[in-house]
Amino acid sequence: MKSINKPFLRVFQVVFASALTLFSVHAFGQTTKTIKGEVLDLSCYMGGGNEGRGNVHYVCTKRCLEKGLPAGILSSDGKVYVLIENHRLSAAYKTAIEHGGDNVTITGRVYNRGGLPSLYVEKIKVND
Repeated sequence: MKSINKPFLRVFQVVFASALTLFSVHAFGQTTKTIKGEVLDLSCYMGGGNEGRGNVHYVCTKRCLEKGLPAGILSSDGKVYVLIENHRLSAAYKTAIEHGGDNVTITGRVYNRGGLPSLYVEKIKVND
């Protein structure tokens, strides 16, 4: 049996490691993104369409998020992301919940599992 030459083996290792890295980023969607938009109460937004957002629904959004109902962000391009608490940076998520109905800018890692986009809240800025 011939032995594999070392340069070939090294090239194979580099190619395999690169492919594995690309696959994991693509499969698990671990990209950092900054999203500007309105913090939503997803229960009302999903159940009531556009009635679950904006000035008309501001007070209800605050109440629902205080009760612990799921939160999201409606980006300026119309996409909705579920907001997820990053346990190492929980203060940022809590700030997002406190600003239900407000326009904010949130930065975090985006994941897409089963067709459901989510954003791990790492940093938040309240827009003026």
